[in-house]
Amino acid sequence: MKRKNLAKACFAILALPLILTGCATVGNVLDENGNNIYFEDITFFGGNGVKVGDYLYYANGYTEVGDGTSFNYQTAAETGYLSRINLSDGIGASSNQEAPNDVEKVNDKAVGYENQYMFAYQNYLYFTSANQHQTASLENDYTRVSVFRVRFNGDGVQELFTTRYDSSSFITAVEGSDGRAYIITYAETDRDVSSDTTEYDISVMPIGDSLGSREVVVENATSAVVDSDENSQIKSVFYTKTPELGQSTSNVFAYDYATKQTTNYSVENFGSTTDLLAKIDDQLFYTYTSKTVTQVYKTDLLASDKILGSESDVFHPTSSMSNIYRVADGTPRAGYVFVGSSSNLMYKADNARDAVPILTSSNFEDILFVSGDYVYFSNSTSIGRVTFIENGGEYKQETLVTMTSIVSGEYAFVDGYIYFYAQYEPVEVEEGEDSVEYETDESIYMYRIQAGSPEHIGPYQLIGKNKVMPVVEDDEE
Repeated sequence: MKRKNLAKACFAILALPLILTGCATVGNVLDENGNNIYFEDITFFGGNGVKVGDYLYYANGYTEVGDGTSFNYQTAAETGYLSRINLSDGIGASSNQEAPNDVEKVNDKAVGYENQYMFAYQNYLYFTSANQHQTASLENDYTRVSVFRVRFNGDGVQELFTTRYDSSSFITAVEGSDGRAYIITYAETDRDVSSDTTEYDISVMPIGDSLGSREVVVENATSAVVDSDENSQIKSVFYTKTPELGQSTSNVFAYDYATKQTTNYSVENFGSTTDLLAKIDDQLFYTYTSKTVTQVYKTDLLASDKILGSESDVFHPTSSMSNIYRVADGTPRAGYVFVGSSSNLMYKADNARDAVPILTSSNFEDILFVSGDYVYFSNSTSIGRVTFIENGGEYKQETLVTMTSIVSGEYAFVDGYIYFYAQYEPVEVEEGEDSVEYETDESIYMYRIQAGSPEHIGPYQLIGKNKVMPVVEDDEE
């Protein structure tokens, strides 16, 4: 690791819309040729961590914000600051109860919380943090999310923007048709609207070595999806809008954030309604209601007619669907997994008429990701996986880790390890003639577990820097 330049001037510049502060807090990250790490493409590992060279960047701890009434930013930042650790050195702890010795603080903002999102692009790490801006009445509004970027050595922290954020919102980074990266935001509008109306806007901000201006490109959208897959040919955000006066059909639109052109995808039946679910490899998933019947459709956007709602595009006869993933692409098992209206995890092969349940809703709260022939999932006490390959009428399910309290749905997947948050879990261990007991710490920290078969993985490992020290008692006394 290159030693940081202590003679480098620290500075603080206040400008709108960006806030820049800095001096380097950790050393530079170098590639094998001794040059600073530089990412040509957006690099994403699930949202809770990013690997840069040999380093994992992550939030040391986690605090739930909820509605913000009981959230304390300063307390959350004491454990949930932006950290990094050198993975090439191994995890330098003597047991899974002790934090590694080489955890470095990159930035002291409260990063670890339910709206955490993190990725690397070019010279910067981009991340979200709990909002610190107060309202006009000097109240804290923690329902908003602030988006920052920082160099890999902790230098040059910039606040890019702050946005409203709720369960229907999303923030994501995608590559445009011009090869440039953009941050797309779908969130409740800041425009003045009726108090009994919730309207959502789509905003676009070009990012990279040079930043573009953030711009609202769509007002009053009713649903939106965007595909981050680099293999997609159509680089657009798709959205629906409430029909204008005199219309009764909700058409679908696609906005190309590079060319700023909008394409209209008309629907099959007059008076129908459409709600977008996902876009995967230029396949658009959506619920389509016509003549009071609601089903999920899948339309190939590369088809020339640009007509949605054709009967031949019915994917599954259900009124809702979420967590849609493409699996086993290019193999005889190719298909999709998803959570259906029954809340069970389903699998539908491309050549199959019907979907089959592979995991009941009682076994999981959140679907994390798909890797190989497995779907990984979590709940409040465990992380597990299930295969979509049928064996004797069953789908093998395995539990990878069980702890007293796990933050379900939060993860990063890096080099075969799942990084997740859990409440610190002290146990008494034997070390020779001494009994080592760890003090109570109810904070939530980053852990990791291997994603392989349970019979081949080791115990979970504490990654976050915790606040307690072991107390050693001599058994002979």
